[in-house]
Amino acid sequence: MRKIIYNSEAVIGDIKSERGKDETDIKIFKGVQKECICAPLFKLLEASFELIVPLVMAAIIDNGISASDKPYIWKMGGVLVLLAAVGLVSSVTAQYFAAKAAVGFSTKLRHILFEKIESLSFSKMDTVGTSTLITRMTSDINQVQSS
Repeated sequence: MRKIIYNSEAVIGDIKSERGKDETDIKIFKGVQKECICAPLFKLLEASFELIVPLVMAAIIDNGISASDKPYIWKMGGVLVLLAAVGLVSSVTAQYFAAKAAVGFSTKLRHILFEKIESLSFSKMDTVGTSTLITRMTSDINQVQSS
């Protein structure tokens, strides 16, 4: 169990080898599937709205400014404001779902890691060190959650 001292991924790898990779992966993502799907979709929606803005600006320049059509310029300006508002809502929604997915994933990972640590014998726990195990359960998983 010396691998635990150096790398928390080794502990996760040990868990996967004991339980089976697919079972552990499904267990970790159970309860956050919706968030894992919705977050990228809302981010894609946000990016789509941001990519439409230059097209609207080009239409304002080509059709509104060149023809001095003020009502068209105001209408397309309103479209820009609407695109910005919908993009903002999409961005905030994407961040909400991403944060929920990260918290759910890290919570499950902590539980699985805690089960693994509980299964260690006292001699292995003394060899590894309680402080190392605590660090793995807090700092390392917080790093995964933040990224």
